[in-house]
Amino acid sequence: MCIYRIFSIPAIVLVASLMISAQEGTGSCSEKVQYVNRNQVDTRSITLNGVSGRAIDTDGVAIPNICIGIFTEKGHQFIAQVTTDDEGNFTFKELPSGNYRLVGRVEYDFLCPVNVRIKQKKSGKKKILTLHMQPAGIDDCSYGDVK
Repeated sequence: MCIYRIFSIPAIVLVASLMISAQEGTGSCSEKVQYVNRNQVDTRSITLNGVSGRAIDTDGVAIPNICIGIFTEKGHQFIAQVTTDDEGNFTFKELPSGNYRLVGRVEYDFLCPVNVRIKQKKSGKKKILTLHMQPAGIDDCSYGDVK
């Protein structure tokens, strides 16, 4: 059985405006971020008021030029992407309230991609998301947290 989803014009305009309002870093991704989930266990959703953060390695050193995409929680549909700047920082502007997946990948394969469940709310304290990029391992993968 095939199910076809028809998007209304307002939905298409919303997606286009999200792509325009994402803050790009100094680098750029060679292609659109693809949804990937290598998590052994799906962690709890992180609630944010504004999706911004920093990508670091296991020593706490910033990682520039990571391609980060936002996907819907249901169906994992691509919304927008940004690239981390020279200090590993990224920001998605104007993301509507809802449940999403943030997926980050690097152009080289030795770091495991990150997949974080997030809930965007328009209220509450601003939190900065930290993406901990780790080498791919049997039981370990990259993850995200807030402090």
